[in-house]
Amino acid sequence: MDSLYHHSFKDMMNDVVAAGSCCECGTCVLVCPHNVIEYIDGKPQQTAKASAPFDYCGISEGVGCDVCATACPRLWPREGHLKQMVFGDQPEGYEGIFGNYRHIFVARTKHEDVLERAQDGGVVTALLAWAREAGHIDGAVVSAVGEDDAPCFPTPKVATTVAEIKASAASWYTYCPNDLALEEVKKKDLKQVAFVGVPCQITPLRKLEYIDPSILMAAKKKPQIVARQRGFLKGYVERVSFSVGLFCTEVFRPELMTERIEKQMGIPLTEVSKFNVKGEVLIYKKSGGIETIPLEEAMHEYQRPECLHCGDFSAEMADIACGGVGTDRATIVVLRTQKAVDIWREFENTGTVEVWPIAENKKAWNILQRLARRQRERPPVGPVRGASAPGLPQYSPKIEADLSAAAIALTPKAAAEIETCLEAAYLGAARPMDDVVGYIAGQPIPGEPPALSEGEKRKLPPPPKPEEGGASPCWRPSAG
Repeated sequence: MDSLYHHSFKDMMNDVVAAGSCCECGTCVLVCPHNVIEYIDGKPQQTAKASAPFDYCGISEGVGCDVCATACPRLWPREGHLKQMVFGDQPEGYEGIFGNYRHIFVARTKHEDVLERAQDGGVVTALLAWAREAGHIDGAVVSAVGEDDAPCFPTPKVATTVAEIKASAASWYTYCPNDLALEEVKKKDLKQVAFVGVPCQITPLRKLEYIDPSILMAAKKKPQIVARQRGFLKGYVERVSFSVGLFCTEVFRPELMTERIEKQMGIPLTEVSKFNVKGEVLIYKKSGGIETIPLEEAMHEYQRPECLHCGDFSAEMADIACGGVGTDRATIVVLRTQKAVDIWREFENTGTVEVWPIAENKKAWNILQRLARRQRERPPVGPVRGASAPGLPQYSPKIEADLSAAAIALTPKAAAEIETCLEAAYLGAARPMDDVVGYIAGQPIPGEPPALSEGEKRKLPPPPKPEEGGASPCWRPSAG
């Protein structure tokens, strides 16, 4: 099917991996039902047939599959093309340059043991620890530096205890493919985990959740193959209870640690307790004291080139998005879905977290606006399937299903077998009947100041009022 609605393994390997935009999330490797690709040196590599070209998959070109390409966050639909599907049935929400949201505010945990290790306000760690203790989740996918890891280089972890969750606090600013940890979630048969990741790790989960399984239909494919592929398309994401996305401009190449910090600055990586970025790279030492690197230098010399293809600063597809831009030992919290509102309300009612309306931290609001806009405008225009070209449509499960039905109708496949394959693909889930009516792609962001003439500075929108989504869902007007 030669359309945006069906990417092939060949498309992914050429328009993403060979094109240099692969973010190294590893989701394609995770969801490959036939062990065609492996995660090698941060990229998917075809290892099923050594004599075949790098972009050849016998399953893709035979009976059909392409679950890997379906999950890829660098192929259409990307974040901006999924809004109708993810938020279209939530008309009571709001939209800003940082994405759709229900509530935005600033928060900080009251747990000193968490705050001491945490990046900013300790909100993500405290929320996960509470959710585990309260039985809302049976584990969390995080990145952490464990005993078997090199200092300052985290690996994906599945934390199943409160202690393990608290030990994962802090960020290290080198890339860690958290999506790959979902394989361990499956092996441990965990039913509901929280997933924490940067934007390019959240987006593939949304794609797995919302892409219509009719993509699995093919003329030569038997129901049992459809069922197997459906298990990989939907099985991992069905174990994710909620997602927490971390604000992210970029992460750095390993050489920032090994060359700049350890060799040039003479700081052993074993002596680094944590990092932060607040206009400069802050290096916290276990012995006390903070060393710094100018952020401009770090970005120019050590930024991963793959990050330049990302237009999502604020994890626009997450249930909850968090980051510490413009704050002092506190975290901006963005609740994007009703699921996020429900869990946050219960968490805040424990009395273990402090919250403030976003209007009380206008500096944080303004920085969020600027960084989100800059990142949206950053990705270079590339292949159309790479989805950074302008004017691409919103994703529609209905169109997906209609295209699949039209294609399969042209084959000699019997009607009874088609229905059996559809039952294997949907596994009891509702089949798309109509498009969701709600968010409409291409409409201006409500309240967004217009672009000005060249050289003029764009006016930033004011923070929303508490009663307009600018405070926690537990906020109530004061009696006075």
